Order: sequence, then C-alpha cells, then structure tokens
Amino acid sequence: MPTKKLLSLSILLLILITPASAYGIREENIWIFQGSYELGIGERAYLEGFTIKIHDINVDNELSATLLVYGNSVFKEAFQVDAGVNNEHIYNSQLRINVLSIIQDKVSLEIYKQKSELVWVTDIPKTSFKIGDTLTGDEYKISLKDVNEDGALISVEYDGSKLEENYNSGDYQKFSDEFMINVVYLKKDTKEVFIETLKPGSPDIQLDSANVKDSYEPDDYVEYELLVTNNGTIPLHGMIVTTECDDCKVDGESQQYSILESGKQKKFIIKVKPQIEPMGKDITIISKVQGYDYRGNEYNSQIATEVNVKPYISIEKEIITRDKVSEKPEFGTEQYFQIIITLQNKANFQTAVSVTDKLPASFIPDDIDNTEWTVLLDAGSTETIEYFVSPTEPGDFKFMPATVAWKDGGETYILESETIDQPFHVSGSKVTVEKELSSSYMLVDEEIDIVIRISNEGDNMFKVSFMENIPDELTFIEGDSKWDGTLEPGDTREFTYSVHAERAGEYYLPQTELSITDENGKKESIVSAEPFLYIDDAIVENDDYIEESSYNELYDNSFENGEETAITDSGITRMEAAGFLTSSFIGLFLLIAAVPAFAYLYIIRIYK
Repeated sequence: MPTKKLLSLSILLLILITPASAYGIREENIWIFQGSYELGIGERAYLEGFTIKIHDINVDNELSATLLVYGNSVFKEAFQVDAGVNNEHIYNSQLRINVLSIIQDKVSLEIYKQKSELVWVTDIPKTSFKIGDTLTGDEYKISLKDVNEDGALISVEYDGSKLEENYNSGDYQKFSDEFMINVVYLKKDTKEVFIETLKPGSPDIQLDSANVKDSYEPDDYVEYELLVTNNGTIPLHGMIVTTECDDCKVDGESQQYSILESGKQKKFIIKVKPQIEPMGKDITIISKVQGYDYRGNEYNSQIATEVNVKPYISIEKEIITRDKVSEKPEFGTEQYFQIIITLQNKANFQTAVSVTDKLPASFIPDDIDNTEWTVLLDAGSTETIEYFVSPTEPGDFKFMPATVAWKDGGETYILESETIDQPFHVSGSKVTVEKELSSSYMLVDEEIDIVIRISNEGDNMFKVSFMENIPDELTFIEGDSKWDGTLEPGDTREFTYSVHAERAGEYYLPQTELSITDENGKKESIVSAEPFLYIDDAIVENDDYIEESSYNELYDNSFENGEETAITDSGITRMEAAGFLTSSFIGLFLLIAAVPAFAYLYIIRIYK
C-alpha cells in the first residue's frame, strides 16, 4: 500500500514538474538577429544592452568605416570594417556585426547577439497516444508503434523521410528549424504516451494611436502616442518606427527599440509640425513599424492617424450676464450682457480682419452704432473686442456666433466662433394686448365679434383692468367688454364681445387701453393697435328692374300660349305690337339700303 502511494505521488510530481522543464526546450542559445540598419556618421543602432555607432567613413581608397561599441552607454571597443573580406566583426562573443555595403556616407549592416531566447511554441498540444494511434500535422505524421521496456517506439514521417526511434518521458527531437516533437510523459503500464509538437513562434505587431486631440493649434506640434503591441508568441527585435506626413515637418522621423517581448507594449511619441493654412485642414500621419524575429524574418505594420489643424485666425465669443442695479431699470429688464470677442493671429505675418456680431432682435448695443469692426492683427498677436448690450424684453434668448473674415492669396475666408448652445434668461416685465376683429368688412345691421387678448410674457404678476370704448357707429350687444383681475407670469386671457353696425363708413376702432399695476404698486398703461373696419350700406332691391322683368316674363308666357288678350300692365295689344315691329323692320331696311346708293352717287360725281 505505501509503495502504491509513493508511486502515485512520484507520477503526480513528474506531471507537475514536466511543464517547467519542458519550457527549457523551447529556448535556444543562438545568434539572435537584432536588426538591419543603414547608418550615417554619428548615427547609432540601439540594441539590447549595446549601442553601435558609426564613427567615420573612409572614402579615399577602399571604402571602409570605423565603428564604436558601447555597453550600457560605456565605450567598449572601436574597430574597422569594409564591405569586402573584413565585413564581419564579433565583439566579446556577444555581438556579430555584418557589413552589407558602404556607399558614400551610409553603412548598411546587420547585427546579431548571442543569447538564449524563446524560439519554439506549441503547434499541437499534448495528445494521448496508444499503440496504433496516428497524429497528422501540416507536413508530418506521427504514429505510436509499440511501448516496451526501452520506451515508446514512435514513427515520424516528415519532409519525405521516415524515422522510428524509442522515446522516454522528457525526450524531444528537433527534425528541422520548423518542426520538433516532445514526449511529455510515458505510462508503460497502460502503454500510453503523451506527445506535443512544436513549431517556431512569430511576432505579431498591433498599432494604435492614443491621446489624439479633436483638433490642434496651427502654431503647435501635433503630438500623440503610438502604441506598439507584440501580440505574437516570441520577441520582436530591431524595431524601427518611421513617421511621414505630407505638408508637415516630422520631429524624429525614425525611432528605434531593441526588443519587444511577447505580450508587451511600447509607447512612442509622434510629433509633427503642420503647415499653416487659412482655414485649417485634416492631415494624415502615417507611422510604419518594422521589426524582425530571431532568424531575421521581417515583420511590418502601419497605421494612418487623421487629425484636424485649426485655421491660423481664430475667434472666440464669451457672454457674461450682469444684473442691473437701478430700482427702475431701463426697458423694464433686470439684466444686461457683457460680450467679449477674442481674436488671434497665429501666423507669422500681419492680417487685417473684419468682425461682425449679430444680436437678438430685442437687444440694443450700448454706446456703439453697430456691431461691426475692422481689426489689424499683428503676427502672433491677440486682440479683444468688448461691448455691452441691453435687452428690451424679458424672455429666454440665444446668442449667435460672431464672424471674422479676411483675405489670403486673393481668396476671402470666413470663420465663425463656436455655437453658444446655452440660453440666457432675461427677467423683467412685459404685458401685451392685442385687439382683433372677426371680420374687417360688414354691412349695416350685421354683427361682428371683437377679441381682446392680454398676455403676461414677463416674470412678474400684474393687476390688469380695461374698459372698451365703443364708437357711435357700433352698438354693444353682449360679451366681455371690460375686466379687472390678476395676470400671473405666462398667463394669457382672451375676452370677446359682439357689436351691431349702425351706419356705413370706414373706421379705425379705438385702442384698448390696459391699466397695469405691478407687485410694488407701480402703475402704467399700454394700448393695443387700432383695427380697421369697413361698414357697407345694406343691399336695396330696384322696383323698376322688378317691373321690367315681370313684363318680359309675362309677355313671353302670353306669346308661347298663343293668347291675343291685352297685357294689363302695358295696355298694348298683340296686333299693335306686330305693327310696331313691322314698321321698325321696314325703316331699318330703308336705312341700310340708302348707304350703298349714296356711295354710288358719290363715286360717279368724283369720276365725271
């Protein structure tokens, strides 16, 4: 029994220890590629713990260069290389520098560092095999042939060849730089083996832009963070970040970083100086990242970041509410406003600008004729326009943006300040009265309605009264022609009464006069407009027209019925009427016939 427990404990410990020991086979102590560089005199390649600097380049005879090695910023060694037989130099068995070419003022080189580093990663995870089982990968096939005292007989078919060998727990074999197997654990009693396959890892570059502002000032740098993350399974070496931007000056076009471990992130600061534009523009900044794995395989990624650069002329508008201190404030409103317009010229030249500010309709500027100005802005200067306005009515108001206009290169540019969404409240008193007619046209003896509408649009309560003055041309019939009461803020009251028209004419009805008293007992009067009313005479029927119409109707009916009796109203018989018509026809015929006869006689007389 104790033996079985000891055996079980040993197996458990072996299983727990295996992953830690297996991590060792994933690393290799080899020459790790650190990067490919093209350096001029004085330029450096920054490595993990070392720096390589180009001291000089000799172009007199055979091209050669002197390189300096620094370890942790301390000078270590100087050596000379060329692109021929002396193109390789090894420093202290730690660095290997290979010169690829020397062209005029540039040296192209590759650098390697001797170190142990993670190379292998899991391809197919630990898999249980029993005799006869087969595992197939992309380019290999693994079969368990037998389990005996010598271990597990495993057959591996790879790259066109087949190899059979005995393996025990912890054994591994590298078949190429691309494929390795690891026997994690062998259970001889159950003839079961656990195998995993390994492959070379690879870096994976992810790029993100951070802390990018919505917009940038034209006289400042566009500055933000470039975040480079290695989402791969092995380190990324020799990382070089290059930044480019049209119509911009890049500060630090190239940046280096020696090694970015798997799962780690490196932050780079991107700075560019944009060109100054009249209306600003959106610019695109492209950052490219290049790096290598341990074998020198190149990995690339890039990201485009779009930012907005403001115009070189800027305008800001600020509204400050002030309370009036007078007990009897002007216009009956309790606030006035201070308006501050700030102009900036961020260009390196002088610019003349025109500024316009629009006010709400009921606002009056203090001590100025209008809200238009011409300002000469020196290079890099700031100017302020400040004035005050008084509202003539209470209520909620919104201010419109101020506008600045200027010319550049023959073109006119217009820019507005930011929209002010905040409404501004003006306290005060405002009572209105309207007088309307249901119709502005009526006839004598007709009736119309007159409507009186009273509104309190201010913040204070009022006592209100009125009594209508009805002119002599109209007679009051019924309704509300007078009122005495209280009008709360926001209230509207409507009163209607009817009148009767007495005589025709054109009239302007009298104004309705309101007597109002505020909470402090202050009294005043306001009046409505004078509505126009046209009163027309009543329509009267014409008796002569009625008699003539009756006669014609009666005559037509008598003729149609063949009656020969006399028509009572006229006293004319049918025979008399027929005689009159006949004589009229004959007279008309003779008159028409006489015209050609006279014309004939006139022509004969002329041509005799």
